[in-house]
Amino acid sequence: MGDFTFGFEICEDDSNIDTASNDSSAVKDHRGPDDITLRPAKEIYIPYNETRNEERRIVCVSCGDVNLCYLHPQDVEGMIEEKSDIKEAISTHSDLLPSVYEGGLKVWECSLDLVQYLQDLDPISFSGQTILELGCGAGLPGIYTLMKGATVHFQDYNEEVLELLTIPNVQLNTIPEVYKEKCHFLAGDWSLVQDLLMQEGTRYDVILTSETIYSLDSQPRLYNIIRSLLKPNGKVFLAAKTHYFGVGGGTRQFEDFVREKGEFEIESIKVISQGVRREILEMRFIQPENKGAKT
Repeated sequence: MGDFTFGFEICEDDSNIDTASNDSSAVKDHRGPDDITLRPAKEIYIPYNETRNEERRIVCVSCGDVNLCYLHPQDVEGMIEEKSDIKEAISTHSDLLPSVYEGGLKVWECSLDLVQYLQDLDPISFSGQTILELGCGAGLPGIYTLMKGATVHFQDYNEEVLELLTIPNVQLNTIPEVYKEKCHFLAGDWSLVQDLLMQEGTRYDVILTSETIYSLDSQPRLYNIIRSLLKPNGKVFLAAKTHYFGVGGGTRQFEDFVREKGEFEIESIKVISQGVRREILEMRFIQPENKGAKT
């Protein structure tokens, strides 16, 4: 297993990593009415003027032969405009406001678990592949694969997250010739992003996602976008807590949900026992010759 350490020569503060417990106080699920308007899908473009990060704190993470750097989320929160819907979540210290804000300004611990797992894989396997990171937030797993030669599409529910955190993080870690050619950024609800990408005929070799199965209500949309956009021989790597008490989701529950559909093989391929128990799940389409076999 490769080394995975934090370097704080630039920023001596690791409070930006969310290591909260898995109870209902850690993942606040503020339910709204069923007919809340979902965020429309739209592509977010990198500004012509390069993002300047000199006055913002930068955190660096060492993962094998790669150093990943990202803006300190607290500094990004301070840039959110008062008129933004996200400001309400920040001001009330809410991790989640369904259909408004989905926690994209936090660096969730499971995203770092996923980076470490990807580092343990053969890095050559990402070269030339097209990868989608769903619910990307800071985008660290996607950025890692970008640095290993992949083309990466980053999706987050909130365009402000992409503009103020994801895109600057990509710029911190790669040169313009790489990210302008190999990156796309998509905002909006999964169901609407799915429709947009299906119209374009886009399919992915690998789909990455972290901390996205806490809500039972959103799991069908997550499943549908994966099912619609994954190539027949593609893989999904999903990092999550084993249990999200108080909100219903978790890895065992999600495995059962997926198996009931009868379309994917799904298995736990890594367990992290330090602190709150976390896992990485792998999903693949059941191949025709394996239909009916136990998954």
